[in-house]
Amino acid sequence: MRWRSPLAGLAIIAGLVLYVVAVVTLAEFVPDHVLAETLYYVVTGIVWIWPAVSVIGWARKDDGSQQG
Repeated sequence: MRWRSPLAGLAIIAGLVLYVVAVVTLAEFVPDHVLAETLYYVVTGIVWIWPAVSVIGWARKDDGSQQG
């Protein structure tokens, strides 16, 4: 049985929750300007994808187990 997939799913969910909390907390320090806020949320909305892709890539590794 592939144990990496459920573990990766839980890691992504937990990491995303922590990331959202950090993004919302740090948003208090963003200048109160529409362009600054938009840029902040666009960048932080995209940045989380890189670690998630890394975790998914790790979960897809075969480990030499059954293929089918």
